[in-house]
Amino acid sequence: MGEQNFPDNVIYELDNLPVLRGMNTETVDLIATDPPFNTKRNRSGSAGFYVDNWKWGDTGILPDQWKWNEVHPIWLEEIKDENKALYDVIQATRRCHGEDIAAFLCFLSVRLLEMHRVLKPTGSIYLHCDHTANAYIRMCMDAIFGAKNFRNEIVWRIGWISGFKTQKRGWIRNHDTILYYLKTQKAAKLFNKEYIPYPEGYVRRDGKPPTGKGIPMEDTWNCNAADVLDSIMIKSFSTEKTGSPDQKPLALYERIIRASSNPGDLVLDPFAGCATTPIAAHNHGRRWVGIDRRKDARFHVVCRMLGIKKEEAEAIRARPHLTNWIDKQLAKKDSHYRTTPPVRTDEGETAAPILEQIYPADNRSVFSHAEMHKLLVERFGLLCWGCDFDASLYGDRGARYLELDHINPRSAGGHNHLDNRALLCSPCNRDKSDRMTLIELRRKTMGGARNARKHRIDLREASMWCRDRLMQELRKT
Repeated sequence: MGEQNFPDNVIYELDNLPVLRGMNTETVDLIATDPPFNTKRNRSGSAGFYVDNWKWGDTGILPDQWKWNEVHPIWLEEIKDENKALYDVIQATRRCHGEDIAAFLCFLSVRLLEMHRVLKPTGSIYLHCDHTANAYIRMCMDAIFGAKNFRNEIVWRIGWISGFKTQKRGWIRNHDTILYYLKTQKAAKLFNKEYIPYPEGYVRRDGKPPTGKGIPMEDTWNCNAADVLDSIMIKSFSTEKTGSPDQKPLALYERIIRASSNPGDLVLDPFAGCATTPIAAHNHGRRWVGIDRRKDARFHVVCRMLGIKKEEAEAIRARPHLTNWIDKQLAKKDSHYRTTPPVRTDEGETAAPILEQIYPADNRSVFSHAEMHKLLVERFGLLCWGCDFDASLYGDRGARYLELDHINPRSAGGHNHLDNRALLCSPCNRDKSDRMTLIELRRKTMGGARNARKHRIDLREASMWCRDRLMQELRKT
């Protein structure tokens, strides 16, 4: 387990990506979160406004978290390096559904990769989504968490139907989906079974009164009168309402937290919104961390965390001097509020001095994926660095048959720079996956170490050339 490098019970008012990247590995017990749904609508309420609409290109829409411009190519590069299967899911989604959903998955996936890293081996994640992207999100989570670690697709029936919704032609959608995954199979042991009360007048088949805690909970929630988890939005007089357009009921997240964590565990919500998950965690004796960057929602989040009701919050907002008082409370050293991300302290051993001089601190390559592919083809030709297959047999199309991969995989500490790159044919790339080194692959595909040494590309010479080329580029910058 990792050493926690951030305080308990804290709200970060930031984009969640730098916060997640700043958290030490394997420090979180449970993630319960509700990311944006890509509904293609403006979402607004007294707690804030945002545009829930993802575009592949520069849309000019504000706030800037809904704007792509030059960000998405970087994320795609990172995803391709971290998880080729995930990259393939996003590209397939782009072709079969469209660029909007692909852009949304790209945004979400770079964050899911970090969520997977910060979870303990005994941890689990519940991700709330709706029909616009749930099938595609599940494929992404299969690629990140592993299909074998998928546990349930929970169906949450939102509540009763009324008003304009009843006028729809066809079946009326009245549910959301919650995807439940484990970090590893070790997490399967941590589950506290939930029960709902027996309905009034319930008797057993043998005619005797019921015994036990109640009816065991299924993966379809709010399907009878004894299981009430109605959406906050349909409860006109709910005291929980904060004005957030996407607020979920406390009971929903309290159920998740009770089932998949124990008192004292750490619960994380990277899309905290109006802080429903942190409050649910606090109510049940869990430690918590929430992250949200919508500044319009900040005031309501803070008031809710301080126990200030909606009506009182509105009165405070009408009086600037009281708002300033809340800001001063937040500015205190021991405040449950941060505007800067944590700094990781679990990076392991310090790199050798020569590597510290060469590589940027963030470990991102100075060349793009396509640039590295082109450089290696131009210098070493169209040979597969694994099995020695010559793709020049395909003429001008040969470069298409070679894919960029790592010599030492990321799982073994390999970096993303040019001198750790190789070109592989598709079969070799599949065999190597993200665990095998290139040396191991050569021994496998070429029939032992002796034959592997006969490969036409000498890895030591190739690495020296790549390092020299990298140094040239770094000197320019």
